[in-house]
Amino acid sequence: MTVDIVTPSKRLVEGAQAESVILPGSRGQLQVLPGHADMLAMLATGVLKLVTDGKTRTFVISYGFADITKGKVTVLAETAEESVEIDKSRAVTAQKKAEEALAHTLTDENYKKYQLKLQRALVRQQVAH
Repeated sequence: MTVDIVTPSKRLVEGAQAESVILPGSRGQLQVLPGHADMLAMLATGVLKLVTDGKTRTFVISYGFADITKGKVTVLAETAEESVEIDKSRAVTAQKKAEEALAHTLTDENYKKYQLKLQRALVRQQVAH
């Protein structure tokens, strides 16, 4: 099956031939294998794994959608980074900033914003090399 991973600012993966894709679905982890039924899935912040030629590439994505249609998986994410590109010290700094912001009284909108930033920073640290 063919896989594309796209954000508003870049294409991380285009036309990769994959044996398996593991996605952070909004209701839990999803695994897509060749022959998977067509579907549209809502994605949460988390780890995406792309298996090609027996090798796994790991990405951190924030929320988005996965369109699985006719042997093609298209991931549309707000942000995405491959694990080898993640700067762990930057992720630690982002975690501290988000935790500091969450310690103060925030509007509902800002609270959700910093909660997502904290979640993304923790996942980035988890997969950073």
